Amino acid sequence: GDVLKLTITRDGSFIYKQIGPVDRQRLVGTLGRDETTGEFKVDVEDRAYKVLLASITYFKGDVGDEVVILVPIGDPVRWAAVENIIKKGEAVAVPSL
Repeated sequence: GDVLKLTITRDGSFIYKQIGPVDRQRLVGTLGRDETTGEFKVDVEDRAYKVLLASITYFKGDVGDEVVILVPIGDPVRWAAVENIIKKGEAVAVPSL
């Protein structure tokens, strides 16, 4: 993941600062639900990525919608960050990173 800097304050609190983002790739997949857990996932070709429920509800996603996700380049991961959801029937251009 991203390179973080940790600062521990005098009261013992942790403050993280992102100092080096990892290279990412943008993928487009279809929103679905895991049959056993009911959790949301995004299917891209032969892979399925887990996504946060909060991201799906924020963008008002429904099963079958197209989802634009971000994943690290060259690092196999199970989770993806949701960048946007394209509702069924909408046409949206996806810029490259």
